[in-house]
Amino acid sequence: MEFLGKILAPGILLSLLACPALSAPPPGAPTDKDPEAYQGLSQQDLARLNKGEIVVIKDIGREETTSKGFIKAALVVNQPIDKIYSLMAQDWRQAEYVPYLEKMFVAQKFPDGNLDEEELKILIVTLHFRVRWYHEPQKFAFHWNLDPDFKNELKRLEGFWQFYRIDDSRTLCRYGTVSETGFGIPKWVQEFLTRKDLPKALEAQKLWLESGGTYRKPGYKP
Repeated sequence: MEFLGKILAPGILLSLLACPALSAPPPGAPTDKDPEAYQGLSQQDLARLNKGEIVVIKDIGREETTSKGFIKAALVVNQPIDKIYSLMAQDWRQAEYVPYLEKMFVAQKFPDGNLDEEELKILIVTLHFRVRWYHEPQKFAFHWNLDPDFKNELKRLEGFWQFYRIDDSRTLCRYGTVSETGFGIPKWVQEFLTRKDLPKALEAQKLWLESGGTYRKPGYKP
């Protein structure tokens, strides 16, 4: 908590974190008392989180691509941590809410996750790729990367979700991703994915989770 003590005004700390715990966390669930939970967030960022806003830590508008490192984000979702993990473990459902993701299905199941095939359509450009999702229930986390054995139309894609319990009804969600479109894909597609699509995708993610998985993006067709 030394990190938090340095950057948080007492009022923000109390309003964001000081909630009575009505029940014990699920076994193994990280909590927002973990020193890594709010790492990289400023006092202003924490104030925005407390208002329900999504905070993108890296200023993606100033970089040409994301290849220099992970774009990281934080959001507070009004759902218990075990409910969020259960929903996110259904990774093949992302086409229900992620903008521009046209199709997604499980190509292969594994004991620790899935291999998902995806089709992303941005205006006149369609990208096909396969992503290996790793489920980590003991850590309430997920991570993913491109399947190296598939002819992906992305050069690079990696990412993670890590969840921290705030209280019985709120969860801190930390997200990170890095992607490169690679040779032959217009540069504007890379820019679109980082500057425009990512914030919208996180907003849709929050809506879907808070709805208990019932939210559908406009125009969605099964």
